[in-house]
Amino acid sequence: MPKRFLIGVLLGFIGCGSAWAAPASAGDSAIQGPSLAGTDPVSEEIAAGTGQGSSKEAPPVQNPFTVKSGLYAGIFGGAAFSNPEFGSSAYPAPVGLSVFTERGGIVNGMGGLLLGYEFAGNKIGDSWDFYWRPAVQLDAYYLGLTAASSGPGYGAPAVPGAIDMKENFNAGVITVDGLLNLYTPVLALHFGVGVGGAYISNSSASAVPNGGPAGGEQLLGAGITTDAGAFAAQGIAGIDRWIGKRWSVFIEYRFLLLTGTNFSFNGNPAVFGPNQAVSQHFDQFTANLVLAGLRYKF
Repeated sequence: MPKRFLIGVLLGFIGCGSAWAAPASAGDSAIQGPSLAGTDPVSEEIAAGTGQGSSKEAPPVQNPFTVKSGLYAGIFGGAAFSNPEFGSSAYPAPVGLSVFTERGGIVNGMGGLLLGYEFAGNKIGDSWDFYWRPAVQLDAYYLGLTAASSGPGYGAPAVPGAIDMKENFNAGVITVDGLLNLYTPVLALHFGVGVGGAYISNSSASAVPNGGPAGGEQLLGAGITTDAGAFAAQGIAGIDRWIGKRWSVFIEYRFLLLTGTNFSFNGNPAVFGPNQAVSQHFDQFTANLVLAGLRYKF
């Protein structure tokens, strides 16, 4: 009996030791060890196959530029190339109506700020290497414009002469844009349109006939109404290249339209007599904007 008892006790110890040394089963949560301290949750997701790099619902992890939805801001500057446009000036007698066409191709500077929000988009085809995201953006920028022309004056054709005109405009433009961003593994393309308003200030205006009775005389005196508001619309096309997870540089082309404006000046009393005014009308202003900038995604 003691011998059988000793054998039973020995077998019991062997069984308990085997059970303690055996690994826990998948359902045995009671004896699982704690998670490693200091582990990056993103790395854990990627290793587990649930992170951004392994899911077909997100772009590849090797893409260095963050594409999460949210706010972004930027700064930009460049050049504005004016296009030829029509206009007219109404002078008192003896000059009369002068219809002119502005010369295009005059280069001025421009620069400003942008603030936007990019929304979630969708992949293109079966690969997340190419996908699109819509965005809405607010632009605020300064734009220089120059109107220069040489057009006939002296309403009566029998009186020879042309009026050389040059005016400088400072315009503040604010637009709200709708954009479509197309991401590729190398760069991003964006296209859009914007609408808004502009405040235009006319300065340094001159109008000098090069012939006729008032040849060489400055026809314009002090400005009466030299500021005007205008409707603004623009088309946008650009290329972005990221230089970090949140920073990107971009180059962009814009076509800008500012609607017609009216201005008025005192007429030169030496030509027209006292208390005479000159009225000017510009059908519109259009310009090709070429710019570069820096963008940050929050």
